[in-house]
Amino acid sequence: MIGPVGLGGLLLASIVALSCFGLPVEVQPSLGPLGVVFLLLTTGPIVAAYLLGAFGLGRPLAALLAPRSIQKLWVQLGLGLAAMLWLSHTLGVLGLLSGPGMLPRIVGWSVPGIGLLLALDQLIRGPLRPEKWPILPASAIVWGPGIALLIVAASSPPGGVWGPKSSEFGAFDAISYHLQLPKEWAAGARLAPSDHNVYSYLPSLVESAYLHLGAMMPGPADPVQRMLGGEGTWVMGCQLLHAGLAVAGSLLTARAASVLVSRCGVDERAAATLGVLAGAFTLCTPWVIVTGSLPYNEAGVLGLGAAGVLLALDMGIAPWARGTAAGLAVGVACGCKPTALFMVGPVVGLLLLGYERVGNWARMIVAGAAAGVLAVAPWLIRNWLACGNPVFPFASGIFGTGHWTAEQVARHAGVHHAPPGTGVGERLARLVSAEFGLMHAQWGIALAGLIVALGVALMWKRSHLAAMLLGAGVLVQMLCWMLLTHLQSRFLMPLLTPIALLLALAGAALVSWVGRSGARGRFLSRTALVVLALAPLSQALRSTFIFMEQNNWRPNHMLPYGVGVITGEAMKDRLAMLDDAARAKALLDIAPASYINLKIRPQESADAGVYLLGDTAPLYFLGADGRGLPSGMASPSSPVIYCTTWDAPLIAGVAVGAPGANPHPWSVRVRESGCRYILANYAELDRLIKRDHYFDPAITYDAIIAWLHAPESHIRSVMKWQELGVELLEIDLPARTTPAGVVQP
Repeated sequence: MIGPVGLGGLLLASIVALSCFGLPVEVQPSLGPLGVVFLLLTTGPIVAAYLLGAFGLGRPLAALLAPRSIQKLWVQLGLGLAAMLWLSHTLGVLGLLSGPGMLPRIVGWSVPGIGLLLALDQLIRGPLRPEKWPILPASAIVWGPGIALLIVAASSPPGGVWGPKSSEFGAFDAISYHLQLPKEWAAGARLAPSDHNVYSYLPSLVESAYLHLGAMMPGPADPVQRMLGGEGTWVMGCQLLHAGLAVAGSLLTARAASVLVSRCGVDERAAATLGVLAGAFTLCTPWVIVTGSLPYNEAGVLGLGAAGVLLALDMGIAPWARGTAAGLAVGVACGCKPTALFMVGPVVGLLLLGYERVGNWARMIVAGAAAGVLAVAPWLIRNWLACGNPVFPFASGIFGTGHWTAEQVARHAGVHHAPPGTGVGERLARLVSAEFGLMHAQWGIALAGLIVALGVALMWKRSHLAAMLLGAGVLVQMLCWMLLTHLQSRFLMPLLTPIALLLALAGAALVSWVGRSGARGRFLSRTALVVLALAPLSQALRSTFIFMEQNNWRPNHMLPYGVGVITGEAMKDRLAMLDDAARAKALLDIAPASYINLKIRPQESADAGVYLLGDTAPLYFLGADGRGLPSGMASPSSPVIYCTTWDAPLIAGVAVGAPGANPHPWSVRVRESGCRYILANYAELDRLIKRDHYFDPAITYDAIIAWLHAPESHIRSVMKWQELGVELLEIDLPARTTPAGVVQP
């Protein structure tokens, strides 16, 4: 057995060791651990308030749906996470978490505050009293490396650890929409779809949690400054929140595994140990460490999927209530990521029906479907009101193409499904490939664990039914991945839950086979458990190696600096103390986002807007909050214009006209939008247009180059970053502002 103090000491030692590795050479090693501790002490309590508030909010739901469950606290955690994410999204849609006033702050704290009071009551006079806390099994030490890795990796800004050469391409998804959208919603009127970022049409329940967390954060009234100003505590808080969801999902997996093996006749102590090992296997898998330490949405799917499995296995809940609770969990998982419909739903559904009498199936299915629809209803309604298609950009043949053209729909669909002509053999090859599937380095030993564990569990008579149900669920997941996705390894992550459960069943079988009475039997049982502990330890070692090799063995190169160095906020005061010549020299050595934020300062001027041409990841630009962008116009509150590669660029549909036209129509269009500057990312334009063919096909790379360098375009170069393939240009056309606030030449 191990106590909280021992586990905490091990965790602290692991954090210190990991955060000292790979720091910049000019930084004292002690600054790494101090940076992590500072973040945990300043931002950690707010993140903890959100998660503990979610736990408290699950209390009335657990009392309603599972009054006789013997694991009510675990049910409470799963339902609480579902309730909190759903409420964050609904409050965001209603506009109660957006804007600079006090209302978002009040609403933002009130909801988790209610949950905290409910949880506090349980801590003082309920089942959470300290004297009722369990003593953790010694196997809990295998959780230490996973939690430490999550915390340390989440303490560097997005893109700091998992750089451009990693599987996540410098956290591109986070800085293009997972965090960019909450930034826009907070600065705008509400959580709503926008025509310049197609990802805003996704359900976005985890992203709404980031929006909610921002309303809880201290700082300036202006939401963009609160997110990116200073040290960027809101951004860092979102990473900690996602890491917390990953831990919660692994805990729920551990409990589900314990319940499952208990049903196979394993004693309570061994079941608890096997559950702990199964949860640790999930947490320590490299894909969970990588995505969990970034502000993504995968951990939401992991947590709600595990909650759905746990609810499906809880026979202390009445059939209709079990169907309702499991359906709610699956529905909210779909709200985190729509692929959960076929990557989480089949496993939960098979376990739900497999352990229930056929006579109860109908009421369970109806109750589950109703709860699932309720969970995604706010998303369906807001999309339908925005574009007429409740699931845009999907199902365009049924509901219409919304504001897109048929060409945009086809271009988007072509990339988000398997490549045309991909046959069954090639899809199967991708499933087990090192680049696209389960042999990816970030799966570790998961595929081998799945094969061995399924075989062992099927051979043990007492786990035969559970193994068949989980095996069938895994098969459906794999088939859906091959048929309905674009065949990327990360989209297989929901497989982790059934793999962990199968590992627990295999462990139970081994313990049963060797666990005869007497000293020899006890020794063999303990030996079997030690051998099983090697699986999560193997995953932890693999995750640690992947972390350490990032950025040429300097994973913590951004840990001491943080978001402020990327945005330029960290050097603002130092620049103010320099003379003009020294300031100009200092500005030559900084990245594009910092240069624009500090030199151009579009967030402070009505006539210094910047058009991002080719760059679709605008998080670190202080002005890219997106307000006013559906109309394609910039304003002092939205001075940076961008769009995803799937959406229509600002210059789309504008005829170039005859050669030598003065001025060039594209220059006029950009200037009309309120932008004086263009940040041209030639490297991205080359990739999007020439190599990947993701860009609007009506706009060629040569046409863009000709426009940017033609005399009639009235464009001059301001700054170049040759190594990045980026150039800042200024449109030298006069401007005037109409009474409506539109800047025109």
